[in-house]
Amino acid sequence: MKSYVCLNQKKTTSYPQKDTLFRPHKKYPEYMYEEISGQNDIYDMVRESMYMLGLDKENYDTVMWNPLKEIIIPGDTVLIKPNMVLHNNTSLCGEDCLYTNPSLVATMIEYTWLALRGRGKIVVGDAPLQECDFETLITQSGYKEMIDYYISKGVNIELVDFRNVKTYEKYGLHYMQSEELKNGVIVGLDEYSVFSGLSQERINNLRITNYDPRILQEHHSKTKHEYNVSKYVLDADVIINMPKPKTHRKAGVTIALKNLIGINANKEYLPHHTLGSVEEGGDSYSTKNNYLKMANDVLDMRNELMHDGDMELAAIAVKFYESLLNKGVEQGNEKYWEGSWYGNDTIWRTITDLNRILLYADKNGVIQKKQQRKLFIVGDMIVSGQKEGPLEPVPIYPGVIAMGNDALIFDRVVCSIMGFDYQKIPSLCAKEIVDSDFSISNSDEYEIVSNNLEWNGRSYEYIVQNSSLKFEPTMGWIDRIGNKYRDDLIGFLHNNKNKNVYIFGTGTNGIYAYRELMKYGITVTGFFDNDSRIWNKIVIDDVKCYDPSLINENSAVVVAARDRYLSELKKQIKNKKGLYVGTINRGY
Repeated sequence: MKSYVCLNQKKTTSYPQKDTLFRPHKKYPEYMYEEISGQNDIYDMVRESMYMLGLDKENYDTVMWNPLKEIIIPGDTVLIKPNMVLHNNTSLCGEDCLYTNPSLVATMIEYTWLALRGRGKIVVGDAPLQECDFETLITQSGYKEMIDYYISKGVNIELVDFRNVKTYEKYGLHYMQSEELKNGVIVGLDEYSVFSGLSQERINNLRITNYDPRILQEHHSKTKHEYNVSKYVLDADVIINMPKPKTHRKAGVTIALKNLIGINANKEYLPHHTLGSVEEGGDSYSTKNNYLKMANDVLDMRNELMHDGDMELAAIAVKFYESLLNKGVEQGNEKYWEGSWYGNDTIWRTITDLNRILLYADKNGVIQKKQQRKLFIVGDMIVSGQKEGPLEPVPIYPGVIAMGNDALIFDRVVCSIMGFDYQKIPSLCAKEIVDSDFSISNSDEYEIVSNNLEWNGRSYEYIVQNSSLKFEPTMGWIDRIGNKYRDDLIGFLHNNKNKNVYIFGTGTNGIYAYRELMKYGITVTGFFDNDSRIWNKIVIDDVKCYDPSLINENSAVVVAARDRYLSELKKQIKNKKGLYVGTINRGY
């Protein structure tokens, strides 16, 4: 079978306004909805992408056009699975780079309902983090208004929160927000799991941060590997997977494959990392460290106490845990923690297991040899997330809508246009992904169709070397997959030695930027900061901080402040005729 990926890129960096969010700005022949004034580039791009893929090409631009007719038949139940993750971006850089925008989901609802011909059902659903305020998310994003609109038009559609447990966080503790429900179906992969064959010690050390390890161990053992999958997922005949591609601390990237974490109703079933250092058979951190081992033990204790509702003792455990963690990081100069780095050998297994379930579990949750449901993928890259994703991303603006029919091929292509070599990311290259009777890819070859000549008809290798997009990875993945943005910044400074290099920002990010520049042989003349109390004082290595009013045309300025302040600092530099070079910080 040949798979395809369409990459439709336009110079658009924003989504439609709410008054044009869910409806086309003109009447297309295949639609009967009212005409709405105003531009809707998203609707146009989805339509163009389907045409570029040749879907029902012979009927295009007629009332007969039905681009999803080979995927969806009348009477089907179709699950549209966006990436909803969290209601707010903790980087404070906005939500456009955090979750799938409803303007894209709306177009797929319309084409899905067209294919169903009024017979069947559409479910839009996800299982975001337990601390996500779902009502806030669907209200502020427009999802609720969108669903209400389509219900008013007679569409059989439902918006669903798949989670069984919801919590809220306060002072490092997770408090129960609602009673536990029983909406999921236990799916036993057992010997078909990618965790099968690991030692009992390794299985015992599987963990997910902030969740009770006792529950995880009930569902993962030497012979048992279970997941709690939403019944809405298993009931579906067709899945439309709609990821928001971002960088990811544990997995490297989160695209279509990783988006399936959200089909699981209880997070306690999802191993994310393994206790211990690499030399101890774990992947939580890199080097053996007794303080970090004790920190892990106390973290387990805190999570168990939280689950049992003993918040007073849990609060004491939090302080003890933080003290041990800080001591361990300081003593061992450890850069990684909780599996948030390229050495993570756990999360890709969970991702693979869930993709096997999506494809091979029947409506009762029993694994079959034959694929059970059809799959179509639409990725929202109008605004994507980089740096410390998935919860603290900062925006990057590819202006791309991606479509495909094979999740693995789709992810490899999208990973490549992000500027990363997929062969360095386990969830995209481990042999177990395709080397089994339960392969998550059915493709022997692939074709890339794009209106961008950098991508059209190209290979993965060509794209990763030549794509003009330069996503910045999370801190824990830089040493593995590189940082093209950083490389270009350093190269620019080396080629402009007539400029005096300054760093704007003197805090933790400023010190980090200084050390990064020094590592690459860049001499830093000084720092700038808007805090007058530190002007003319030494920041590090006899290098002083100066009043930003001294910026001039000979100043090449690297910003090391948090990304949410970037626009105002760039304006400040430009007003003084200085040269803004780029940003270097610890991720947010």
